[in-house]
Amino acid sequence: MGPVVLAQVSLSFYAVTGAVVHAVLERLGHMVELREGPHEEMFPLLGEGSVDLLAAVWLPEGHAAYWSKYGSNAREVATLYDGAHFFWGVPDYLPREKVSSIADLATPEIAATMSRTIQGIGMGATISVLSQKAVVEYGLDKLGYTFRSGSQAEWIAAYLTAIGTQSWLVFPSWAPQYLNYGGKIRPIDDPRTVLGGVNRAVLVSPRERWSALPPRTQQVLSRIQLGIDGVTEMDWLVNARAMTPREAALQWMGGNRQRVDRWFV
Repeated sequence: MGPVVLAQVSLSFYAVTGAVVHAVLERLGHMVELREGPHEEMFPLLGEGSVDLLAAVWLPEGHAAYWSKYGSNAREVATLYDGAHFFWGVPDYLPREKVSSIADLATPEIAATMSRTIQGIGMGATISVLSQKAVVEYGLDKLGYTFRSGSQAEWIAAYLTAIGTQSWLVFPSWAPQYLNYGGKIRPIDDPRTVLGGVNRAVLVSPRERWSALPPRTQQVLSRIQLGIDGVTEMDWLVNARAMTPREAALQWMGGNRQRVDRWFV
């Protein structure tokens, strides 16, 4: 058969997840063709059946809109990690007694101190869609808060700039994500549950493309489990230690050899 076509969203935590799947496929003797881009480009490829695998879809809520639109002819292959979720956080130096929930951002005292530009990532990302909704649902727009979309680099820069100056900001984020690794971001409550609940991150495949993969490949892929801590660690290696996603994936796989070998039993 030809190369296995693997799609992934172009954010670093997806890239390390995809890099593990990539390495597994190569160990099974496959050539791999990688497709990478924003959510709004990768999910249609799944719907068209023009890729063999997509790593990964957050279910049941995180990517529900994309899955409903593009996943009718696809199947779940493996749960790569559990516990994926969106949240708003603040730097850990903000007093918990003053800012413990999104609702606190609407109090005049906090609104006067907090940066009212909420920097996010691309508009196709679910966290961006939900964050815009949260601004309205919590009445933050009436106090001058606005959501601004941007690149991952702009989003991270906003956080690092605030940390450097000890400024107050709210940070739309998710887990797994490397900035969570050091414990410097404190999630705040979402009493209206606008940002949704807990998800599992799933490796998926168009059914027709899946049936064309060798049984051995199907068996091994269905066993992959990374855990949310594993993805967070690999994402940290990429962003804090300047590794490529492939280097981070191979280091993690080498450090978890027994777990990885069980996928191939």
